[in-house]
Amino acid sequence: MSLPDALPLERFTVVEVNDRNVPLCLRLAVSLAGKIAADLGATVLKVEPPGGDPVRRAPPFLGDGSESALFQFLNTSKRSLVLDLATDPGRAALSRLLDTAHAVLFEEPASIATMARTGPATPIEIAAFPLEMDAGRRAVSEFTILALGGLLHMVGEPERKPLRLGGHQASYAAGLTAFTGLATALAARDAGRLAPSVRVSLAEVMQWVNWKAVSGAEAAGVSPGREGKQSEFQIVPCRDGHVAVVYTATQWPATRALIGDPRLDDPKFATRAGRRQNIAELYAIITPWFTDKTRARIQQQAQSKGVPFGPIFSPAELLETEQYVARGFLADVAHPTLGHLRLPQLPVQWNGRSFAPRPAPELAAPELAA
Repeated sequence: MSLPDALPLERFTVVEVNDRNVPLCLRLAVSLAGKIAADLGATVLKVEPPGGDPVRRAPPFLGDGSESALFQFLNTSKRSLVLDLATDPGRAALSRLLDTAHAVLFEEPASIATMARTGPATPIEIAAFPLEMDAGRRAVSEFTILALGGLLHMVGEPERKPLRLGGHQASYAAGLTAFTGLATALAARDAGRLAPSVRVSLAEVMQWVNWKAVSGAEAAGVSPGREGKQSEFQIVPCRDGHVAVVYTATQWPATRALIGDPRLDDPKFATRAGRRQNIAELYAIITPWFTDKTRARIQQQAQSKGVPFGPIFSPAELLETEQYVARGFLADVAHPTLGHLRLPQLPVQWNGRSFAPRPAPELAAPELAA
């Protein structure tokens, strides 16, 4: 029986290999999968090339601009080891690590892919495309993956060109998917069963994330896309910002009561099809209700009626958002050189317990480099 304070994955060792010349979108996915494992207690050995993981120099930056906020987020709770994998001593050192590890995370173009796939550690590899495409050396970026996966078609205004999603949505979705495969492999090993290799491709993850659009196109013969002012759910301005107007078909009566305009009782708005057919007139009636109200007031009134209107917050405002503060979701982390940092914890609780991250590792001196 495990101790009450034991972390779920603390008995496992995972090697995360950051090789040279790997597309950033794959590097971020691998790092996120390793981060989740490390925050859950696994010993994650992050193997970096001489000079360090290039993400250490990726924006946005903290403090005086010398430390990457992206790196600090993606590498919490890990240990770092610098190996020159272009040399025989470096590859020999990695081989010894893999002999005692339970799993290894790496990107498909990595020079050590064959070693990782054939060693005793279960290989968890992240690639840009499915294996059948034989595209391991194809140039790729997250932007092109979003385009090829159909998500760019969904975002933006219909009369303008598509917009990309903010942040690193494709990479993070792939990283979470890879962690799912990693956790499954570790569970198999823990039960004494064979843990086969795991492979995740960003292109397939985007298809999976965007499944509604694909199935909608199959059913209707038209790809769902950027509807703009014809969209059923829209963003409307309010006194101190904007609010997302969202409700289900069963929540329409409550939405109508919340707005309180008798024109919404017109039979043409009684069904979803009728509301969509008369969407411009519907929003002409709805929008003025928001104008003189704050986001907080709108959220309070909507929640009292069971309507899920969503106030739009900036990232800075999230630091003081009621739910995050009450949850203690942002953990205070003491970094040895950066001082006090606030980092989000994993969005999961284990029997009521949260998993506060430890600081990302400093760059160690090179070991066994030629």
